[in-house]
Amino acid sequence: MKISLVILLALAPFCTSCASQDNGLGLQLPVPKSASGKKPVSYDLGDPRQVDELTGKLTEKRALFIGEIHDRQEHHQNQLRLIQNLYERYPYIAIGVEYFQQPFQSHIDDYIAGYIDEREMLVRTEYFKRWNIDYRMLQPILRFAREKHIPVLALNISDEIHHKVFHGGIKSLTPEDRELIPDDIEPVGRDYKERLKVIFNTHPEGNTFDMFVEGQQLWDETMADTAAKYLKQHPQTMLVVLAGLGHMMYGDGIPKALDRRLGGNYSAVAINGKQLGEYPGIADFILASSGGTALPDPGKLGISVDDSGKQVVITQLGSKGAAGDSGINVGDRLLALDGIKVSNFPEIKAVMFDKRPGDVVRVTLHRGHLLAADEELQFDVTLR
Repeated sequence: MKISLVILLALAPFCTSCASQDNGLGLQLPVPKSASGKKPVSYDLGDPRQVDELTGKLTEKRALFIGEIHDRQEHHQNQLRLIQNLYERYPYIAIGVEYFQQPFQSHIDDYIAGYIDEREMLVRTEYFKRWNIDYRMLQPILRFAREKHIPVLALNISDEIHHKVFHGGIKSLTPEDRELIPDDIEPVGRDYKERLKVIFNTHPEGNTFDMFVEGQQLWDETMADTAAKYLKQHPQTMLVVLAGLGHMMYGDGIPKALDRRLGGNYSAVAINGKQLGEYPGIADFILASSGGTALPDPGKLGISVDDSGKQVVITQLGSKGAAGDSGINVGDRLLALDGIKVSNFPEIKAVMFDKRPGDVVRVTLHRGHLLAADEELQFDVTLR
């Protein structure tokens, strides 16, 4: 009898291994024939005693992988609980994340060290251009790391290189590109490839299936290579890796590539999702989720913009939007929000991501006139 793993995958352009149970597509992923062992132990991380119990089983490992569905708030809350508990027991930890790309590591370092603030970090890492999952879900983890001076590693390869591989394979990379990727990439295993085939058949990102697989290889191997190099340089450190659960189910993907580089079985895998505990071998531990705390509604200006040129032009006002009622017009050129200059949409999001309805934002803009001098105006807009 054929056994299938039913999981809902959101096939977003930034990560084919991310998953969403709210707006994804239902897929049946094949279960490896070798996955005949016992079912993973489940822990409810809403119970402090179970958090303590699980933490006690992890401190002998070099790497803990915590698989997530990227847009599930409770998954990130589970990650934070484990990180906090691990830090209390063993402060020599670092956090590796899929969300940031390697070329921007120095900006993450500056944020953790306190040299730049959160908004500047989001702008410099191009977070809202390259990842675009609601940063408020990740914010408590990054703020805890900053508070405790826990290193955070940007594990992911750049979009520019990954895009080339998805559309031309690794052979399409220039010699300069190849300097930025691992030189010991190994083919994916048969079981992992079968799971990727199901995903590709539903959402064929990449020009061919082979290129799609090479793109996934590049993600996994690059993240594993970055993690392994850090652990070799910091032999006392335990690394907590936060990534989409598709990058680590059944130990495939990043854990397998990391253990190969470290020469042993140094990884533990915990994935979020109580329903996944029914599948033997899918992970070492299952993190049960019980709803979590919902994020508050964001405050909205009620504008659409075009940032395709070297300026940000307001192209549309919401019929019941705050901006239109404040006197802002279509065609106005946006210069700054709360005194912070903005030159593109991701920079706008870096200013606005944590604003709430009722907050007041000072909008500075340039307005042109046909028969009079252009002017710079400011409006205090109450968000809705």
